[in-house]
Amino acid sequence: MARRDTRNRYQGYRGGGGSSVFLKVLVVLLALLLLAGLIFVFFFMGEYMEYTEDGPQFRPPWAQEESAPPVIPSDPVVVDDPVVVVTDSPAPSESVPVRLPAPDPIRAAEVTPEQLAGGLAAQLAEEAGADAVLVEMKDSSGGLAWQSGTELAASMKVNAADNAAVDAVRALAAEEKLYLVARVQCFRDQALSRGEAGALKNESGRVWTDSDGISWADPASEIGTDYLAALCRELADMGFDEIVLACSGYPAESGLPSWGDDLSAPVAAFYAKAENALASSGVRLSVQTDEDTVRNGLGGGITTALLARYAQRVWLPAPEWDDTDYAALLTAAGMSDAEARIVVAGDAGWGTPQAQNE
Repeated sequence: MARRDTRNRYQGYRGGGGSSVFLKVLVVLLALLLLAGLIFVFFFMGEYMEYTEDGPQFRPPWAQEESAPPVIPSDPVVVDDPVVVVTDSPAPSESVPVRLPAPDPIRAAEVTPEQLAGGLAAQLAEEAGADAVLVEMKDSSGGLAWQSGTELAASMKVNAADNAAVDAVRALAAEEKLYLVARVQCFRDQALSRGEAGALKNESGRVWTDSDGISWADPASEIGTDYLAALCRELADMGFDEIVLACSGYPAESGLPSWGDDLSAPVAAFYAKAENALASSGVRLSVQTDEDTVRNGLGGGITTALLARYAQRVWLPAPEWDDTDYAALLTAAGMSDAEARIVVAGDAGWGTPQAQNE
């Protein structure tokens, strides 16, 4: 049997070794190039590397040229003999009064919400020889003479059973024969003081009540003042010409606890909020207060300066002191046209001095 010749059986595959060597050399060259690139970046371009939360970021110099140059702090600039320019503009923290023209004299008959809703307001005003009516739309129990759209009124259950009073106000406003005034008992409010607004308390921590046994809400409460401002806006939207804020500060009785160093600050903040609520309506914002407040500043945070700044009218009782001159006192506090802005209570209702003297 002849033997097979196996010596050259795999001779055809010897050529494969050359390409393998070439690939190895190529890999080595690429690795060397990569290493050289890394060395160049870290040693020569390291100042352009930024390390962020997303990892290293390379920002070459040509990219930085397109962005704004960094702000280099410098020494403060000293100006010799600076020129001070004085203007008449108020400081940013000051508010500019929204002063409507001086109101016309009025003679107002006070009617109840029930008389208003029953359509008797015009008749009662005519019988009293009045050209205006005053109606208390929010009383000291917290009760409203209408159905408010505020959530707080609904939660306190102080809304009226219907909106008959609203319909009556709109009808009178459409006739344009009577000047319509709504009075709001502000912080003297049983419902509001028992709710989220919080009640004024005495030094022992108990809820304070006035001589009539009525509790007061805290004038510093944002919840309470926001609510009252919203009610004022609703009354303006009904058609009232004027909103009178009664009991719009802290109680002014003698022997009261201390509720703060400056009681006028919360009152001023509330007046500003109410004024802002009525700013676009053209409805006057007024304040009802007493003789001691105007004479002696004993109004529980209500000062003559605040009345001069915010009140379009001031509703007052007939003075008991012969030397009480409401107009002079308010003029001294900065109120313009003070005599025209005063409404005084009398036997036949409320009226400005000019109207009562006619």
